[in-house]
Amino acid sequence: MRRAVLLSVLISTLSGCATHLALRHDTVRTTSTLTDLQYQQVLDNVARFHDDPDTVPSFAVASAGTVSIADQQSAGVSPTYSPTLTFQQQGGGALPILSLLFPLTAQRAVTENWSLTPITDADNLRRLRCAYRLLVLGEATPNYDFCRKQMKEFFAGEEADLVDYYPPRGWYGVGGKKDVPRDACYVGCHCDTYVWVTPEGMNGLATFTMGALDLATGKLRTPQRTVVRKYKGEPKPENLVETRVTTTEDDEAALEAIRKGRTRPPARSRLTEPAPFNPGLFFLPRR
Repeated sequence: MRRAVLLSVLISTLSGCATHLALRHDTVRTTSTLTDLQYQQVLDNVARFHDDPDTVPSFAVASAGTVSIADQQSAGVSPTYSPTLTFQQQGGGALPILSLLFPLTAQRAVTENWSLTPITDADNLRRLRCAYRLLVLGEATPNYDFCRKQMKEFFAGEEADLVDYYPPRGWYGVGGKKDVPRDACYVGCHCDTYVWVTPEGMNGLATFTMGALDLATGKLRTPQRTVVRKYKGEPKPENLVETRVTTTEDDEAALEAIRKGRTRPPARSRLTEPAPFNPGLFFLPRR
């Protein structure tokens, strides 16, 4: 009996450590899927606009996530005492009068989920639609001037210089299912239209995705300040101070400071092919 109790305590201790390790591992793996979800949404929408430029983007933003692991273990002792069994009923002594069983059970419940908030605001969808149209059609975009104005006003305060070149273009390929290259990192599709991104286009995909998240949530990049004007009676310059009118205006001084200090990161070359030789072959150890 003492051994059974010790065994139960040992199992509970080891299972507690295993739960913590599993929770940490699953949390890291779940977090790494968030970027994949965002990339997949962007590419599926790009394929959607190539298939129909007059469509509306379908986009959702992850607002919360949950990872939970619950382990349950049990161990016990089940004695069976049968003193009335005869020698023949015991099978010639093969079955003991007193038998002890040690039942062990264990189970694990894992829950992983993301809470998504669909974008339903018309203004956010309109700006996001302009971004996809500019990406796919370029200057052939209907209402091109309006869409360019939307992007410039939204990213006016962005220090990464997105105001001048968002959305970035030329970072993905488009075609049919058979045209998708083997080295594609991400692939999106809509009906029979496929788009893909190779390692050379990952920077463009990341830049467009981060901008799309800002457009989807309506998070302005223009510095704002609150101006309070007091009027007596109607809000006219000649009236005395009495009535308050609060408006929100662009902070032109902050915008000018951002424009002066804005720098665009230089293009970086990516090494996608292995070296023609092994540099280690030219290393000679000292004797």
